[in-house]
Amino acid sequence: MAVALLPVIRACSVALALVAPPPSAPKPAKQEGIASSSIHWMRTVEGQWVLSVTVEPAPGWHAYWENPGDSGSSPDIALTLPMGWTAGPTIYPRPDVAHGDDGAFYGYGSRVHYLVPVRRGGAAGESGAPGAPGAPRDPGAPAPVGEPVRPEPWSAKASVMVCKERCLMAAFESSGRDAVAGGDALPLGLAGGTVGGRSLPDRAESLGVTASIAEGRVQIHGPARSFTSVRFIPAALPGLQVSLPDGTAAVEGTVTNGRFRIEVPFETLGSEPSGPAFAGLVLFGNQPSDPCVRLSLPHPAGGAASGAPVTTNPPGSGPAPGR
Repeated sequence: MAVALLPVIRACSVALALVAPPPSAPKPAKQEGIASSSIHWMRTVEGQWVLSVTVEPAPGWHAYWENPGDSGSSPDIALTLPMGWTAGPTIYPRPDVAHGDDGAFYGYGSRVHYLVPVRRGGAAGESGAPGAPGAPRDPGAPAPVGEPVRPEPWSAKASVMVCKERCLMAAFESSGRDAVAGGDALPLGLAGGTVGGRSLPDRAESLGVTASIAEGRVQIHGPARSFTSVRFIPAALPGLQVSLPDGTAAVEGTVTNGRFRIEVPFETLGSEPSGPAFAGLVLFGNQPSDPCVRLSLPHPAGGAASGAPVTTNPPGSGPAPGR
């Protein structure tokens, strides 16, 4: 079965600390298919700001991962930020994986935190860097002595599809001036840890996962980490068509002597030469909190049309500026 995939959004693992949402943020109205929802700010232990769109589907309903599978739609999140700030790609926690009458499904039947990292532009010593003239102020930092406080407005809008017997598009929005309105930070997890009971994708090199592309297949291998089940699911990537066995939603690997091996056949690689050729998640175990690894491979030498093999230890998945 060929699965056509949607635009890729790279994921990353982050260590987070929860920050109280601004009191100016409106409380989302109750919507069919949604048990609860919120839009609030979080912050990593390194000081990285992250906006969380948190959605809990009503019983029997479900929301979707970046690649929804054979039906459904991934969320759309749009941010308006103060001058000098940019939003990175959305970070999706580990999804549930299933195959039913509608085909492959990747999504969430319980509460999920869709995370959008934001950061300031510029590097140290450049315009827009901390301390540079005219630099945007960290919305969580106090104003320098003698400088008046200038609250900076932000807004967020999210559309999230939820489905049961039918599908609905739930819409949420929030806004405020400054991200932090006070409150103590609460420890939430470690890089590659969990958020809301679901693991965040770890870096491939952190778990010793490597992969190679050759002759219409991607071979993935590494330590099994005491797990007896290791699987691969494809990410959303323009042009990539992965061949999944009929009646399945993932490519199952084999585990021998503490190491796993997965062979993923494909029909075509990603169609954007400047983007990845191949991407997805390696899932260890079967629980939402079990580890997962984000895999992203560049095009073989010569670009998307080349059949030359490539072997790589995939790079880390830190957030990139822009959306």
